[in-house]
This record gives sequence, structure tokens and C-alpha cells, in this order.
Amino acid sequence: MSIEALNCQCCGAPLKIAGSLCECEYCSSINVIGGAAGKYIAQLNRANKLRQQCEFDPAYNIYENILSENTPSVDVLWSQALCEYGIEYVPDPVSSRYFPTLHRIKDISFLNSRCFLEALELADDEQKKQLNAAAEEIERIQRDYLNIAANERPYDAFICYKETDIDSGEMTEDVKLAEELYNELTKYGFKVFFARETLKDKLSVNYEPYIFAALKSAKAMAVIGTRAEYFTSVWVKNEWGRFLKLMEEHPDKKMFFACDNPEDMPRAFAYKQAQLLGEEGAIKNLAANIVRFLSGNAKTGKETVKPKIMKPLLTQEEYDGIMAGKAKEYANRLPGTRYGETEKKIMQEMSDSSHTADISGRLYTKSFHAGSIMLIAFELLHIIYAATRISRIYGSSTIFFNGIFNFFLSILFFAGLIILLSPNVFLNIFSFKEKGSAENISTIVLGGFLLFSVVSFATLFIYAFFPYSDTILMIAIPILILALGLIRGSNRSFAINKKIFENAASRKNQLKDLEEAAKNEFFEYDAKQLEEMKENYINVNAEIKDYHYDEVEKSVLKQIEDDTRYIVNMRVYVLETPDQIQKRNIFAAIYSFSALIFSLTNIMIFMTSGAYANLFKYD
Repeated sequence: MSIEALNCQCCGAPLKIAGSLCECEYCSSINVIGGAAGKYIAQLNRANKLRQQCEFDPAYNIYENILSENTPSVDVLWSQALCEYGIEYVPDPVSSRYFPTLHRIKDISFLNSRCFLEALELADDEQKKQLNAAAEEIERIQRDYLNIAANERPYDAFICYKETDIDSGEMTEDVKLAEELYNELTKYGFKVFFARETLKDKLSVNYEPYIFAALKSAKAMAVIGTRAEYFTSVWVKNEWGRFLKLMEEHPDKKMFFACDNPEDMPRAFAYKQAQLLGEEGAIKNLAANIVRFLSGNAKTGKETVKPKIMKPLLTQEEYDGIMAGKAKEYANRLPGTRYGETEKKIMQEMSDSSHTADISGRLYTKSFHAGSIMLIAFELLHIIYAATRISRIYGSSTIFFNGIFNFFLSILFFAGLIILLSPNVFLNIFSFKEKGSAENISTIVLGGFLLFSVVSFATLFIYAFFPYSDTILMIAIPILILALGLIRGSNRSFAINKKIFENAASRKNQLKDLEEAAKNEFFEYDAKQLEEMKENYINVNAEIKDYHYDEVEKSVLKQIEDDTRYIVNMRVYVLETPDQIQKRNIFAAIYSFSALIFSLTNIMIFMTSGAYANLFKYD
């Protein structure tokens, strides 16, 4: 009968012990050998095998029994520390070296664990060096795992179940039950740890940080088992066993059970109420119990979630539907947004400018026609007046007769002159906005009338003492009409409207920039809506999408298109079109030519023999 050899803690191969440290010839790992190695080889090998199979609690208990029957031993205490942190040594497929992986992360560093520190006290110098190196490697992995776990969002519930049947290798019935429970709980917005879903994109060697984070943060655990052996399988037991210990430290945690037969439940679950899976709607009942419990524990922000405000998970599709309706509402109240206020301000300014341009343009056109016609009428009347004076028709040389003619002549001349010059004089003083434009025009009319009255009466005296003055003015009339009609620089309304046109061009560019402003403002609104959803729903799996803006964009672009078209059409009022310029030039030529003919006629009459002599003879 061969003597049993102590097995390697990493690979399980037999060791050839020679000293306090022993290198395994199969995996090259260093094993620490203590005083218990010679007495308890069978127990140590059995416990070591259990630990390698991740049966950490049974292995820990064997080590505890050895310590109770023997003085403390460095190798047993070290092995206990490995069980306490769930250390499994896994071979590297490249180097064949075994490296530790943790299945039981704790907040306490491995370097500060009780078993490790006691082992360190009993170790000799070489053993201490080896133990510290191994412990530091474990602590580094532990620190990395804790960092991963710290970044996980807290879980509300943890579903514990058996994934694969050991004998058949097939997926267990428990998987479907766990998935149904997962779907029920997530409908209510809870964050649930369900290994098949939560760990699907994780490497198996890195499962532990996520399991640890979920066990630590979850308030409820559901343990599902259709067979007795499923409850006691290595990983299922590892999860509910750790949660039971956490429940001792955190009374706000609770465990729920679901089984076919209460007799199948482990002894640790004795006297615990379980949901029988054979009952109709069993999983829904289990979910309802968990929801009722979590309703007093799950939190959104700082407020406790109560059953009456708990709502299902808000998906992207549902949120899109909500935002489609809100986008229509937002589009209908665009005028009240920052974009709408800016657009309204720009268009009010453009409306005022268009009104100003329209009035000033019409005033110029009408005053040019009216003034030119009155000046031509003045020259025509002057011909009649001169002819009657020269021929002495009906006593035309009387002072009374001369006074009446002079009065009407002065009215025509100075009224025509004032009206012709009004766009150039008064547009320097007044602006024509929608409000107050009537008062401005009234002021112009009143001022013109007063000016006309003063000048007209003064002319009576001018004619009496300077009889040649009207003849000189008649010669200037066709030149004045032609100048004001053809020379665009003399058109004050054109100068004003040109500035309005330049301002309109800049405003048109500003309208284009408003589209981006409207988009940014809407997405601010969208973000606010999403935050409100997060307050009203426990869980929101939705994001802001560009297509949320589509409905608003249509309204914004149509408004900007209409506004731009309005500004472009302002050119009709602001700057004269080629047809308008041609028409004005034709009329300027006609008026100027008519005035020139009448001026020449007047000069010819006065050059008639005896004309001047008769002009100053009075009866």
C-alpha cells in the first residue's frame, strides 16, 4: 500500500516535499508546507480538492477542524485565507502558469485578512517572502475587481438559479423561470441581476466583480430551484450563501424562494416561506411579492419609490412616442420660445422697415408727379397772365387784376416746389413706422401748409417790386424737374431705402442662423423631458435622438422660408425695379420737356415788341 502524498494547492498534482517550501514539478507553483502536512495529508488533500472545485465553505470547515485538533499551522491558515476569498488557481493557456482568480471579493483587503496575518506570523523568512508575493498578487486582482464593481450601477434584485444540468449538460428548466421573473421585474423599472443577460458580454474569469457588486447592492434575492441538487450546486450555493451573510449585516435585505417541493430546500432555508412553482402564475406572484418589498427600498435619487407611483420600464420606442406628441405641442408654441421671440423681433423690424420703405416710396412718387404738374401749371398760367397783360384784355393791367394773378401764380409755384422737394427735405427728419406714421404725415402736411402760406403771401410783395423774378424761376423749373427725376442721388427716399435693403440682407442671414438656435433650444427641452421621465419612472432605457426634432424642424424651416421670402420681396418697396426706374425717367423727361416748352413760350412772349412796356402800364 503506497503512502498518500500531499497534493499541490494549484494543480492538485502530488508533491515531493523537501523543506518548508515545495515547488510543484507539474505546474512550477510554490507550496507552503506547515506542521499539519505530515499528520493530516488526507484531510488537506480533500479540502484542497473541494477548494479547487470552488466548494469553499466545505473546504474551510475541514481546515477549521484541523486547526481545532492541532496547533495553528501556516499552510492550513493560508488555505483558509484562500477559501475565505474564494481563490481558485486557473492555468494560463499560453504560459501554463497558474494564476489566482477570486470568487468571493470582500471590501477588506486580502493583505489584512485574519487568516493571512496569522499565517504570516507562523511563517519562516522564506515562507513569508513567498506568502507576501502570492498575497500581493491576489490583492492586486482584488483591487482591480473592486474598481470594476464600484463603477456598476446599484442593483435592486438578484436572481439566483442553476444554468446547466451537470448530468445532461442541457439548460435547466430554472433558466426559463428565472428569465420570466427577470422580465416581470424589469417591467417595473428595477435593475435586476440575471446572469444570462447581465454577464452575456463578460469573460467568465471576470464574472466575480459584477456578481459581487450585485450581491452587495441588491435588496432582494430570488432563489429558484426545481430540484434539490440545484439549490446546493457550487455557484448557486456560493451566491445565496454570500447573500445570507450580507443579510446578517444589512437587515434591509431579503431573500425569496421558489421551488417545486419545500422539502428540497437546503437546511439554511428552514422555516422560510417559499413560492410553489406548481401553482398557476407562480412567477408573477413571486414578482409581485418582490415588487411590494422593493417598493419601500428601491430609490430613485433621494426619494423612496412607492407602489402607487411605480411604473414600467420606459423604452426608447415608448419615449419616442411621447416625444412625437410633445414635439407637435412644441411646434405649435414656437412663437413663445427664445427662437420665436427672436424671429418675431426680426420680422417686426422688417415689417417696420417695409412700412417705412412703402410710405417713403409712395410719397416720393406722388410728390414728384404732383410737384412737377403744379410747376408746369404755373408756367402755363404765367403764359396766360403775360398774354393778358400785354394785350390789356379786359383791363388786365389793373392792380386788382395783377394781384389775383400773382396770388394764384405764387400758389402754384411754391406749392409745386414744396411738394416736389418734400421727399428730400422731410424724409431727413421723419421716419415712417407702423405706429405713429399717421402723425408723421400729419406733421408734414401741417408744416408744408404753414410754410406755403408764409411764402405765398410774401410772393405778392416780391412780384410787386421784382417783376422779373418769376421769369428767372421759370427757366429753372425744367432743370429742377429733370434733376430730381433722373439723378437718383437727389432722391432721399432711395438713400433711406437702400439702408433698409442692406439691413434686410443681414437679417436674412440672421434668420438662417436661427434654425440652429431653434434646434439647440429644442434639444434642451428634450433633455428636460428625459430628466422628468427619469424622475417619474424607476428605469429609463431611452436617449435623446435627432429624429425627435423632425416635427419641429418642419415648422421652423417653413417659418424661416416664409420670412426669407418676405424679406426678399421687400426689394419691390425698398429699391425701384428697372420698370419703375424706366417709368420715372419717362415721366421726368415728359415733365421737363413740357416745362421747357412753356418756359420758352414765356420768354418769347416777353421778347415781343412792346411787351415789357405794356407789362408795366397801369390804367
